Amino acid sequence: MSRLAETIAGLAGWRRALFAMAAGALSVLALPPFGFWPVLFIGIPALLLLVDGAGTWRRAATAGWWWGYGHFVAGCYWIGVALLVDPDRFGWLLPFATLGLPLIFALFPALATALARLVGRGGTGLLLALAGGWIVGEFARGHVLSGFPWNPLAAVWIDTPAPLQGAALFGAYGLGGLTVLFTGLPYLASRSMRGRVPAAAVVIAVAVALFVYGTLRVPAGAAEAVSPALRVRLVQANIDQRQKHSDAARAEHFDRHMALSRRPGADGIAPRLVIWPETALPYTLDASPQLPHILGSIVGADGIALIGAVRVEADGSEFQAWNSLHALRHDGTLVGTYDKHHLVPFGEYLPARGLLGLVGMDKLAVGAVDFSAGPGPRGIVLPGIGRILPMICYEAIFPEAAADPDARPMLLVNVTNDAWFGTSNGPPQHLAAARLRAVEQGLPLARAANTGISALVDPYGRIEHALPLGTMGVVDGDLAAPLAPTPYAKAGAIIVPALALLLLGLGGAGRRRTA
Repeated sequence: MSRLAETIAGLAGWRRALFAMAAGALSVLALPPFGFWPVLFIGIPALLLLVDGAGTWRRAATAGWWWGYGHFVAGCYWIGVALLVDPDRFGWLLPFATLGLPLIFALFPALATALARLVGRGGTGLLLALAGGWIVGEFARGHVLSGFPWNPLAAVWIDTPAPLQGAALFGAYGLGGLTVLFTGLPYLASRSMRGRVPAAAVVIAVAVALFVYGTLRVPAGAAEAVSPALRVRLVQANIDQRQKHSDAARAEHFDRHMALSRRPGADGIAPRLVIWPETALPYTLDASPQLPHILGSIVGADGIALIGAVRVEADGSEFQAWNSLHALRHDGTLVGTYDKHHLVPFGEYLPARGLLGLVGMDKLAVGAVDFSAGPGPRGIVLPGIGRILPMICYEAIFPEAAADPDARPMLLVNVTNDAWFGTSNGPPQHLAAARLRAVEQGLPLARAANTGISALVDPYGRIEHALPLGTMGVVDGDLAAPLAPTPYAKAGAIIVPALALLLLGLGGAGRRRTA
């Protein structure tokens, strides 16, 4: 093992780059929809060995960049699938999306490895420093240039409930760093150095403690339901993206959503909360005076309908549009509207439109006007039900989007249209991100997706009821009760940087002890 480690650490030139890229790509098997997390015991130690063999922080950053490039090409290939919805207009962008964007995403693993080399140098110090640097890198990826924290390393635990609960303590970013710490153990085993046995024992103890915490936190059976029971229905109409904006099909799409909403419950219980996906309504809410009443009729007198729709306002020559979620009573009364605040670059608005529009880089979404951004994470109080916090589409990948600054909600609601990404790995990865938000906040999640995957998720991140990708139907289930605020929900802004600094500090100390 030691000889193999020396060989990997000593790789140079194109062999070093190719090996790093292959290790990063292999590590994607740990993420949804595969979930084979043991592969990280290869991918992370391989990265550590390359960083260990780097003579400078610049070479370490290069190794991290190549590892990240392979990781994001393999893990985010689905971005290119959206371009094939309209290949005549956007097909030429396919190589830029699938091979170009990872050039940027890979900068953040490079940041992590550069920090690791500067702080830890080698051995135990390097492992600790990479764990801390990984938190810094993923946090930066979630914020720089509007942020894209897709596939955080914590997502590898999404179907392993015990370690997943670490997100309730440290958030997804912190749990990702601890995952690096744990899966980097084979690197320590390959090193001949003082103190590697006690260092490995401490890392194993941390992993065991996290597992025990998660095991004790998660109940053996189903999560406790709210009292009195609240039946929720998620509508999944399964409308192909190529047909979604067809004027000729608008009425058919509307009727399909209405018919699904009015289906009798399998056990005779009518849902009180009915949720349509993102932009499911093919009209604006004010398209006719009768429309709110028609939509409200899908619930009973004590119910609420949540309808994804585009909202527009025109004032003379000024025209604005929002990606919104409306809350309607049975009688059609509008009780609240949430406007999406974290918009998708190139999908919902064109950055530097004045310049990029000249070269034909129009946005992918239908329409010539950029969407306007809402004011931020804001809950809606549903009469007779309680406070909910909506997250529209990819807002669910941002931890801060699940935190209402005004008051704690009882439910997270994620409405989305993942039809852009077909049957690729994108939809299950998107669902995994939303489930992480449920664990971080200790809140149940209702997720309505046009083509799937629609799901009711308990506060521990477990799927209670779901409808598979590419299926038309509804998901019915009783809402789980929220838990007490998690440590992360109460102090995540302090906990995450504190953990990163602790690991980096220990990495510096570990370097001096074991060098």
